[in-house]
Amino acid sequence: MYFIKVKFDRRLGSLERRMQQLMEDMLRISRPLISATGVHWIPEADMFETSDEVIVHVSVAGVPREDIEVSFHDRLLSVRGVRRQNLPKDTPVKHHQLEIGYGDFERIIRMPTQIDPNNIEAALEDGILTIRLKKKAPPRDVIVEIKT
Repeated sequence: MYFIKVKFDRRLGSLERRMQQLMEDMLRISRPLISATGVHWIPEADMFETSDEVIVHVSVAGVPREDIEVSFHDRLLSVRGVRRQNLPKDTPVKHHQLEIGYGDFERIIRMPTQIDPNNIEAALEDGILTIRLKKKAPPRDVIVEIKT
């Protein structure tokens, strides 16, 4: 009979927990991991809810208002646009660092509650697009009169 001494590394437990957290984060993600629309970058977004509206902030620094499109359909808010790179046209450039996303972008966010599609406002200030979506009034009971 042979005995093999096995010593477990305690760090493996934390690695397993971290991998589990990453998988859960991927399943909860509110934006597509892969997009068929040719999207080059995805802007960051914050969403919070008050008693009467949902507010979304999208970071679109350097994108002019006319290059942004906001649409809403079936509880999905879509922000699309393009950020153009301002490089000299006649002079070749050598990139040393390139971290800012350029080109087409798209961000799709599922709303946590029913929204009134006729009551949505968007404003762009200091590179932050603020979208205010009014909630639909909750359904209420209606008493129907019976006619004779």
